[in-house]
Amino acid sequence: MKWLMRIFYTLILFAAWSVLVYLYVDYSLGSPKRTEPVQVEIKSGVSTAEIGRMLKEENLIRNDWFFSTYAWITGNSRGLKAGVYEIPPEMDVNGILETITRGRQNTVAVTIPEGYTVEQIGARLENKTRITRDEFIKAVDQGNYDYRFLQNLPEEPKRRHRLEGYLFPSTYNIPKGAEAKDVVNMMLGQFERKLKEHKVLSDLRQKNLTLDTWVIVASIVEREGKVDKEFPKIAGVIYNRLNKNMRLQVDATVQYARGAQKSRLSYDDLEVESAYNTYKNDGLPPGAISNPGEEALLAALNPDKHPYLYYVTKKDGTGEHYFAETFKEHRMFKEKSNKTQTQSSGR
Repeated sequence: MKWLMRIFYTLILFAAWSVLVYLYVDYSLGSPKRTEPVQVEIKSGVSTAEIGRMLKEENLIRNDWFFSTYAWITGNSRGLKAGVYEIPPEMDVNGILETITRGRQNTVAVTIPEGYTVEQIGARLENKTRITRDEFIKAVDQGNYDYRFLQNLPEEPKRRHRLEGYLFPSTYNIPKGAEAKDVVNMMLGQFERKLKEHKVLSDLRQKNLTLDTWVIVASIVEREGKVDKEFPKIAGVIYNRLNKNMRLQVDATVQYARGAQKSRLSYDDLEVESAYNTYKNDGLPPGAISNPGEEALLAALNPDKHPYLYYVTKKDGTGEHYFAETFKEHRMFKEKSNKTQTQSSGR
């Protein structure tokens, strides 16, 4: 009789532990209550443990250790894919893992390169998704978006696109049923995340710079520079010229004014009537001329301190520039650059 009681108590204890384990797993697989979707960025090369910690910080999961273990047990730890994702409020750990692994089929990965304009982003989306270029542009220009950093943007009538410069370039995993405004929200949300990550707003206050000035300068740096290491130096030239009340005379602003890229600008191009033509207008253009990436934004926030006022492309295939303090030196570098191009073309 005693052995039957022992078996009975053992079964009761086993059942109780099973229930507790089930409740723990069910609780850990669930997601803390949220009412809004949350964007997360999975960076290339990060570990599953790091992803778990980030998801917990974003209040998307309850237990980062459990997430890492569960991802390993289910065989998903090696399939996590870099990119920006939007996690709906009701999604649990299984859904999150499915979303950020390579097997996800209801999203389309779209890479927006640094320096793309609103029009170029729209064209890329039209090519990759069901969203048309015109739908995207309309969402950019007419949509209402609830971000604090947008509250103080100047109402400049000559600005081509109010949100130009704030659509952060990255790889976005866009739900196949997403609308244009959803993509704009994803890009603005990623821009906001970068503001917080680099504590930009406090730095701007210390430097007495407005958010919009910073973004406009970064957009010019992005289009003018070809080599990341030169970005802070190019930013320094822009600020130096602004501080001396010199016209920027930046080719990239003329390209934006024309609305189309041209391999080489003519003197007639430099005469185009546009508020974005920095050959004919003082100061910065009325808005950004591209959507800059992280390197250009950081360069515009922390430019190199130097005396240079000019730069010219070396035309030797490196994408680098000669930097000059005087116009005489600048002309010398232009001639040197032209000779390099002539020699490389075999003329």
